[in-house]
Amino acid sequence: MALALGLALGALPLLAAFFIWRRLSAERRVPRRYALTMTLGGGAAGALAFLAERLVLEWTGLSLRASEAGAAGALMVTFLFVAPLGEAAKVLVVWPLFAARELTTRRLGLAYAACAGAGFAAVDATLAMQFAPRDDSLFALRVAAALPAHPFFAGLWGYSLGRGRGRWFSLAWASAAVGHGLLVHIVFGRGAGLLAAALPLLLAMGAVSWVLLREVSPASASRSRRLGALAPPSLSAMRRALAVSDRPVMLHWIAIGALVTLGVVIAFLVGAVALGHFIGLDFSHADESDLRASGPLVLLGVAGLLAFPFAGYLVARASGATSVLEPALGSALAIAGAVLLLSVTVPVAVLVALAVAPVAFALACSGAWFGLERVA
Repeated sequence: MALALGLALGALPLLAAFFIWRRLSAERRVPRRYALTMTLGGGAAGALAFLAERLVLEWTGLSLRASEAGAAGALMVTFLFVAPLGEAAKVLVVWPLFAARELTTRRLGLAYAACAGAGFAAVDATLAMQFAPRDDSLFALRVAAALPAHPFFAGLWGYSLGRGRGRWFSLAWASAAVGHGLLVHIVFGRGAGLLAAALPLLLAMGAVSWVLLREVSPASASRSRRLGALAPPSLSAMRRALAVSDRPVMLHWIAIGALVTLGVVIAFLVGAVALGHFIGLDFSHADESDLRASGPLVLLGVAGLLAFPFAGYLVARASGATSVLEPALGSALAIAGAVLLLSVTVPVAVLVALAVAPVAFALACSGAWFGLERVA
């Protein structure tokens, strides 16, 4: 049963790699032999990384799970060993093509790296199901939630390797390792009640993937006209929205925007608590170890996210800004302040805050965007 489920989960990233290859070949073919080689190489790297991970964890007695190694120990293992090891293994697979100057475009860099990540994910998922802990009935769900991370984060630094230069590779690779580590810690390191916190990260990954695929292959993206209204803005549109206008940046509105955002978030959270009490939710029963007790956490998370577009809209309307820059920086400052405050008061809530931060920032920018349109 475990083998069949592992093979089924492992097939999902391979299907994703095939989809990416077909889509990026719409304008100009991505050589099939290279894509297949990267996928197979990623699978071999996944097997070696999985074996190395198990050997090191058994030898040191450490664990990915906070319930076994403690929060500090689980974080150390995840961010200093597991996540960097996985991303480094995939880099070793793609690097020969970069050294041979075969990554002549960002499209090729993204395609080959994503294929390597998909192969890595396929083998990693299959092996993980063979060694699934018996006390975790939700382990298959955890593995499924972690699957998109390998091709996605590999695609990020692969995109930076395009055109054979890799100018931003170090920053992209470090960001990928940190983001991947955060998802791994939430999915495998914490209790089942915090699995819902992975959903905002997965949604953000899906939106970024959509943007990057459309950026490197606009011809294939134009075929999806039915989804045009739901498509996120392009990178060029984002740059224009965040561009500094002719007048100076209004620093006071950045500070005011941060205060407004925090105030709106607090108001929405208070409203969520009131709604929870009205419908009979007991917030004292919220427990990260129990998936059934995650209702209060989900309600608070949804309320906090809904506050950001409303706050961004208010700041854009009130400031009369001509770009999204001031509301965006204000929301970023508010998010940073909230994470800093939670790190002192409720450390476990920092994971939820970091997980929802990308979605919250995007929602604040979208709310500000609509505010700018009304001002115009």
